[in-house]
Amino acid sequence: MMASCSSEGDQLLYSWTLNGDSLMDGNSSIDLNEGTDGNITCSVKNHVSHGQTTINVKSCPGPTTPSVTSTAKDSEYVSVVFVLVWCFQMMGLFGLLGGFHIYMRHTSGVRHL
Repeated sequence: MMASCSSEGDQLLYSWTLNGDSLMDGNSSIDLNEGTDGNITCSVKNHVSHGQTTINVKSCPGPTTPSVTSTAKDSEYVSVVFVLVWCFQMMGLFGLLGGFHIYMRHTSGVRHL
């Protein structure tokens, strides 16, 4: 059998586990023998985000070799959430800095009566 995992992004690092035991790192697809049975997890990460997906495979019933394909779309969702949260944080920070600047200009003038 062959399992494959795909994601969008730069400098992706794939890792695979079978029932929690590490299989291999680096490739987006993995070849499995006919007796493979259990949960296969594909994890994808880069410098921005990460994601994973798990599928359950059963051992092959006969001479045919089915192909199991899964797509890790979670990393795309995590990337969008990360960027949106970061943008809101920057907007808040710039708002506070702008307010502080206006406050300092308003209060820095010396007034004599």
